[in-house]
Amino acid sequence: MKLKFTLVLAGLLVATAIVVSAETETACERVDGAIKIYEIGDNPVKDTDGNAGDACKELPDNYKINIFRFGLCTASPYNATNSLDSCSFLVNSDAGISHEIAYPAKADVTTNSKMAIGSYDHMVLVLENKLGIKHTEEFDTAIYGATGSGKKCWTIASTTAFAGQRSGVIEASPATPAMDCGDTPVPAYSYEIFDSMGEGGESPVFKAEDDEGFEMQGGIMRAKLLKSDLTTATNFEDADRMLVAIQLKSSKAISESTTGFEIRFKMTDSVSVDLSYDEGADRLYAVKNGADPFQIDLIVK
Repeated sequence: MKLKFTLVLAGLLVATAIVVSAETETACERVDGAIKIYEIGDNPVKDTDGNAGDACKELPDNYKINIFRFGLCTASPYNATNSLDSCSFLVNSDAGISHEIAYPAKADVTTNSKMAIGSYDHMVLVLENKLGIKHTEEFDTAIYGATGSGKKCWTIASTTAFAGQRSGVIEASPATPAMDCGDTPVPAYSYEIFDSMGEGGESPVFKAEDDEGFEMQGGIMRAKLLKSDLTTATNFEDADRMLVAIQLKSSKAISESTTGFEIRFKMTDSVSVDLSYDEGADRLYAVKNGADPFQIDLIVK
């Protein structure tokens, strides 16, 4: 069976970025399609609401995920034991099914399970907490990357961590950018690991769960980091998967007449294009594309 995945424009689930000197909340202002650079300094860009900062919330060119579970549930999967006993799945794989999303294309992924007839009030997605982005941006001013400078900047093969506490990853900075700049883009996948649901810093505290749910059009969404055995993660290193649970506003019914399904990934603002100013060199660097989570919805046909 094939499950149709569609990338569509919609709102933002969680805006996650590296520490910025001021906060931007939306996509950045542009001039003739290029992101406008207001200064070679700490707050080089402004979002469409006029907030100054050093990051832009944009729509990624390509977004890659690895799915372990996807389905509907009669009881909340967001529980103390992470029990999925009430859930019926379209995707049920311990190895995971890799899927790449590219706006505005539609792409099929092979499902390996069938949902039972019934009425469901919850939706669940378990995916790897390592999210991939392949993305290119253009600026109206030349800035710097890993090996060069130019008005076009793109992701390079690299892995970073959201809280910056995972071993074996780079800390995106002017010294070690996860982007390059020049005239001819050659983008590759850059990965962001969610090693915590809370930001890092000088005294990082691991958080496996988000503080509160996010209200979206279809329901209330919550997220939790899990180990590979689907128990709750306990530290920055053992977080391996992410549980996304949605309490639906309207139940979804599976019946004998159901002919198919379509899952919509809503990814406006789901990449944080992060810039950083090197004061000593008086240079502005493109340092990272942060993978921000997305909203999802399942259409029952």
